[in-house]
Amino acid sequence: MGEFFKKVEETSLSPNYVPLVGHGDIRSLVIGPEFQRKATKKEIREMKNQVEIAMEDGCRGISVGRDYDPGIYAGMGELVECAKTASKYDGVYASHSLRTGHRKARKVGEPGPISINGVLEAIDVGRQAKLSVQISHLGTLYTVSPGNNKDMTQAAIDNTLKIIDDANEEGLNIHFDTIPHHAAGGIGGSPYLIGSLRPWLKISGSSEQFVKNLKMPDFREEIKATINSGKWYSLNPNIRPNWANGATIVECKEKRFLNKTIAEVAKDLDIDPLDAFFEVIIADPNTKSMRMGGDDWAKLEYYKHPNMMIGIDTFAVNHTRESRHFPTSYPSENSFGGFTRYLRRAVKETNTLSIEEAIRKITNSPAKKFKMIDRGILKEGAYADIVAVNMNTVTDKGNALQPRLYPEGIEYVIVNGELVVKKSKHTGALPGKILYRE
Repeated sequence: MGEFFKKVEETSLSPNYVPLVGHGDIRSLVIGPEFQRKATKKEIREMKNQVEIAMEDGCRGISVGRDYDPGIYAGMGELVECAKTASKYDGVYASHSLRTGHRKARKVGEPGPISINGVLEAIDVGRQAKLSVQISHLGTLYTVSPGNNKDMTQAAIDNTLKIIDDANEEGLNIHFDTIPHHAAGGIGGSPYLIGSLRPWLKISGSSEQFVKNLKMPDFREEIKATINSGKWYSLNPNIRPNWANGATIVECKEKRFLNKTIAEVAKDLDIDPLDAFFEVIIADPNTKSMRMGGDDWAKLEYYKHPNMMIGIDTFAVNHTRESRHFPTSYPSENSFGGFTRYLRRAVKETNTLSIEEAIRKITNSPAKKFKMIDRGILKEGAYADIVAVNMNTVTDKGNALQPRLYPEGIEYVIVNGELVVKKSKHTGALPGKILYRE
């Protein structure tokens, strides 16, 4: 981490940067590529040594990704021991808890993890290691089916938040974050429907050839067999049984498919949803779809919790960022308008939060959580990190089709006393610092 920090400081940056060390990086360093197993006692000792080095280098805690390689293979003992080392330095344990399960194939009949247990695990790590815990993008931990029952959904939200409350009443220090764009978690995605069949598109060599191949019964059946067996994560009915109801077709040369979900197309054509999926792509391989807005009342319920913060779960990128190959993928709209969406929905449109409380949750609250002195507060003698927001105009602009749109209403940004944004335009200034553990 120390070498990386030197590189960051040589390059310079506009915002301040609060570093955590990644458990996954440490696990990969110590165990190597054959990480699909529990660590040995010797390997755990070396992991602890690496955590110690990172904390000495200035990290403020350790982050864990329990749904991903290699963190999904970690045992509780390994997690606790690494956390104990971070705890010696008053660090934070930031956990993407185990809730979806391995982001890879899942066979028919193979159950996913119980989401609530992943959060309870993260809390128990904090309990055993005696350190503060941050739950990454907490969501409802109970499944409500069908999902359009508001009373049942409210009960699920209340019981999810009760887990956080109970832990804090016990004397632990547990917070969580929420992602503003409810349909745009993750680092990005592609609006092209054909992107869900990427392996077969790649084999075909071009979208034109892929369309020709899709017209062959044997090829279609091979794809369907692979998908139905759970071998392809991006379109896995064993993980998302209601996948065909997810997104709405918003661009397609075949007008009869517009503004419909795949499930609706399948009903109209009286065919299987996967066959309907294929028919739409055959009609127009450039078809685009997106999840429609819907009612985000449930997200607003999380906003109300005193220990909620906002996390955009993505990268800092500019408006030119996209993948090099078709089907084109783009960054999440959270990269450009996550915080402005939060202010628009929580304060401007719904009055869910007062402006003071909404700002506290994205300034002073995270500063306190990660133990930053004289940050996240406006007072004489504190660091001049200041954002001037016009609450009359503040809004996000992007969506899944056009995510790379800068927001409105952020008029000035001052970092360490230097103007980084002036009249909503980046000045090019690079006054940001690595905020090392104090």
